[in-house]
Amino acid sequence: MAATIQALVPRMRVICGAGNVITDPLELRTYECDGLTSHRCVPALVVLPGSAAEAARVVAACAGAGVPFVARGSGTGLSGGALPHESGVLIVMSRMRSILEIDPVSRRAVVEPGVTNLAVSKAAAPFGLFYAPDPSSQVVCSVGGNVAENSGGAHCLKNGFTVHHVTGLEIVTPSGELTWLSDGTGVTTGYDLLGAFTGSEGTLGIVTKIVVKLMPVPEVVHLLLVAYSSTAEGGQAVSDIIAAGIVPAAIEMMDALAIEAAEEACTATTRPERARCCWWNWTARPRRSRRSC
Repeated sequence: MAATIQALVPRMRVICGAGNVITDPLELRTYECDGLTSHRCVPALVVLPGSAAEAARVVAACAGAGVPFVARGSGTGLSGGALPHESGVLIVMSRMRSILEIDPVSRRAVVEPGVTNLAVSKAAAPFGLFYAPDPSSQVVCSVGGNVAENSGGAHCLKNGFTVHHVTGLEIVTPSGELTWLSDGTGVTTGYDLLGAFTGSEGTLGIVTKIVVKLMPVPEVVHLLLVAYSSTAEGGQAVSDIIAAGIVPAAIEMMDALAIEAAEEACTATTRPERARCCWWNWTARPRRSRRSC
């Protein structure tokens, strides 16, 4: 397999440019794991395509040579989804970070996979819109990686996971062909290929463009800190809130040990004395429409 990889290197340099093909053993170690650092594997080769066409040619070259490949976004995942193959090619999508379109009328955006969640929201902000999914790392995590993992976070309680906000995907198939799943409207017939692909962790292909929904920015956000004498009481409070028909933008809970560790790190006290459990509740009120129904 080592000889096959070496034979691929010149071809990859032609496709992506010599500066976007990494072979140095020390530089390869940069990509040995994602956020799940307990699992590590140094890839045989790292390639950084700069366009969908380049990504397709890279995959086709790997498929033709019988070399395994793994896609990687920002590498912030905690599930090992970007763990490389020791005898394979790691295809890093971080160079593809353009926001191709913001359409405030249809409330959608078209982005490349290396674009961060927060960048989408910033681009949509002048139109009073934002991109809702937030895996609690929106400053650095990429939309393409979120699609691969169907990422979620605290705000998914109210707004759903990544799959609920993706309406179209351009992908590279395992054989190296470029194709689209859905037309970006979110209306599909037959098999839900878009839903099947989202969360498939790269096993069905590599995403090169994403059409995402945009939502109105909430008019008001309230932050509450509530302390309880036990985690059981805190958990029951959450159940009571949902049962009452109130769906907060997010709820996060910390037990006493987590609170103590955070307070020690920040040298600050954030809870009432003797509290064994705290949760933070973000309650967002949607922006009212200025037009009558």
